[in-house]
Amino acid sequence: MHYKDIYALFDQLKRELIDSYKDIIARHRREILQDDYEPLIHEIFEFAAANESASLLVVGKSGDALSGDLIDTIGAYCNELIDPLSATQVDPVGPAVDGRTAGAVRDYHFVYLAAGIVGSLKEWYRRGRREPIDLVVRIAANNTHAIGLAMLARNIGASACESADAQTNPARR
Repeated sequence: MHYKDIYALFDQLKRELIDSYKDIIARHRREILQDDYEPLIHEIFEFAAANESASLLVVGKSGDALSGDLIDTIGAYCNELIDPLSATQVDPVGPAVDGRTAGAVRDYHFVYLAAGIVGSLKEWYRRGRREPIDLVVRIAANNTHAIGLAMLARNIGASACESADAQTNPARR
């Protein structure tokens, strides 16, 4: 009754859900910068369990569009809030990488991490939430840590090396 149509209601629910996840990320900024993802992922899973009806919009069979929006938003918000390029220690002696390339590497990195976390959440729901939250969170946190900020720095360094190689060896372009 308060919305023009079902799509307006869905858009409002989507905005509220995304804002909730942004708030969760903001609360865990310091831990993310320390490559500690367990508190963040734990709160995401606790939020999903406490807000089952909203979470089912993301993890249900028709939730692919919403989960895609959520992944994109989480990835972009991590880039904005955390600024991992300045937080990442890239070897200053190695070849320089331009900001655009480093930004692209960062964008892919955080979307990949967000997709893994959302995918873990979807799998937990798909399996009927049989496993304890702590078990699933530990698995997701360990996987996320393995591809955390150190991997981001490695990928930025690798892109710098590829860029330098392409400049010195035009045949490889």
